[in-house]
Parts: sequence; C-alpha cells; structure tokens
Amino acid sequence: GEPIEISGFSLDPTVSIGISQYPESSRDRDDLLRNAKSAMGQVKASGGGEYLFFSAGMNEVARDRLLLGTALRRAIAGDCLRLEYQPQVRPDSGELYGVEALARWRDPEFGVIPPGRFISLAEEIGEIEAIGRWALREACRQMAVWRDEGVHVPVVSVNLSPLSFRGADLPDFVAGLLQQYGLPGECLTIEITESAAMALTAGMLDIIHGIRALGVGLSVDDFGTGFSSLSNLANLPVTEVKIDRSFIDKCLQESRLQSLVMAVIGIGQNLHLTVVAEGVETEAQRELLKAHHCPVIQGYLFSRPLAPADIPNWIRNVAGARGRG
Repeated sequence: GEPIEISGFSLDPTVSIGISQYPESSRDRDDLLRNAKSAMGQVKASGGGEYLFFSAGMNEVARDRLLLGTALRRAIAGDCLRLEYQPQVRPDSGELYGVEALARWRDPEFGVIPPGRFISLAEEIGEIEAIGRWALREACRQMAVWRDEGVHVPVVSVNLSPLSFRGADLPDFVAGLLQQYGLPGECLTIEITESAAMALTAGMLDIIHGIRALGVGLSVDDFGTGFSSLSNLANLPVTEVKIDRSFIDKCLQESRLQSLVMAVIGIGQNLHLTVVAEGVETEAQRELLKAHHCPVIQGYLFSRPLAPADIPNWIRNVAGARGRG
C-alpha cells in the first residue's frame, strides 16, 4: 500500500487476489485457476485492494451472466429492445420542454431486466456502443414519426456511455441520422454522466465538439454526485445540466442539500445552461424549484416513462389542463 516513485510520478498500487482451494473448489488444475480468476474478477469489480475465496455461488453468478449476456446480444441483433420516453416540463407553465429516452428490455426467458443491470452488462461484454447507436437511431426515428403526425416534442435526450465516444465516426453517424430523418440538430440532446464528462480524453472531446457542431445538445447527467470542478464544466461544450434525483428527494428535509440545488440552478443561469431537476415527485418539490426559477423539471409528479404511442395523449391532456387553468 505504500506509494511508489517511478520516473517522477507517485503511484499507489493495489492488489486484488482471488483464491481457489483444492479440493473444495475443484480437483482439476485448470478449473482451480479459472475459479481463482473468477474470484479475482469479483474483487476488482468491487473496487479492488482485497482478497476473496471462490465459492460455488460465484460460479452460478458467472453462469447466469453468461446466459444473460447471450440473451442481450440476441435482443440487440433482433431489435428486441425498446425506448420509453419521460416528459420534461417547465414548472411555471407546465409546457413540455422535451422527453428523455430510456431503454427497456423484456426477455422471453428472463422477463423484465432492469436497465441498471443490462446496461452495465452491455459495458462488460462490449455491446454498449451497439445499444447507444440503436437508441440514437430509434429516438430519431420516433421524433420523425411525431413530427409527421403533428405531435410537438421539442427535443429528445439520449443517454450514452462514455465507451460510445471511442468511435471517431460518431459525429458522422449522428449527422447521417439527422439527415435520414429530416431532423434539425437542436431536437436531439446527448446525455453523459458527470463523472464521464470529467474523464474525457482529448480524442473524446474532439468527438463531442464534432457532435455539438451539428447543433446537437450536450447534457451532464447526475450533476452533483461527482467531484468535478467548475472550470471543467465551463470549458466543456455543455448546454444542459441535470440535478441528480438524490438531491431533489431530500432537499426539503436537509437545508444543505437545498442550498446545493439552489447553487446548481444559479450556476446554470450564470453559464447560460438549461438546468433539469430529476426525480420530482411531490407538489412541494415542484413549488420549491419553481420559486427558485429552475427552468425544467422531470419526475413521477408529471409522468412515468411512457410508450411512444402514449406521448400524444399526454401532451393533449396537459394542454387541456393548462387551458382549464
């Protein structure tokens, strides 16, 4: 655990150890090594710096992951994933600001798989870039359908993993989608997490600048959960920040969190960024955010994620409620 000086740099090494035992884990040499590697992988996945003994339960976890990974690859290849859309509204008028596209997966064998599980699995098995590009294509296709039907959805936000920015052709891919579906760049926003935004390489930044040149927005999701500096935020081509739902959930009970939420709103105003508050579930939260001039809010108070066919009815109902008000 002691730091090591190498070529003028101070490194803090860690060790992750996986242990398998003979004959409890296996009587075969190759299996013993394989099981030890499996245990070591579990240590690394939990942060490293520890040791762990292999168990039969870990073998079951690995087997289930293999089967689920195979099913996910089939789902991506067979276009079996789908997008739902959660409305984002302006708190003062209730007017629709846009929608966030959220990936969903129901497998015939495994049932409904939570997004947190299959997205992390896709990153592990190298399929996350395929999911990201599928989501961009499907969101653009759906936007074109809504526009043809006269349904006014100003912008759709699509979450991308930082791994999606490894492909230098991503700006060309997005440009091709906008051209194919006849969409202006301003109707699409790409979301990345705060931690990912602060760890972008020079090559990734070039890709993001290429996407922004198309008029596409860039949103920093989960803002406030990381340790980014304001200078980094100011230097990124960001158009939007999203306050993480964990702050909204407790901001009425904890004054420090409320102060943080208000500070982010102020930062957004000063940097000319749109601020979106996620996880708004009560009228009291809405009133607080409205009083402090948060431009956009999103959460179950207004709507759960909806199937594409339900968005037009939701818009009509909201418009009707505004008219009656």
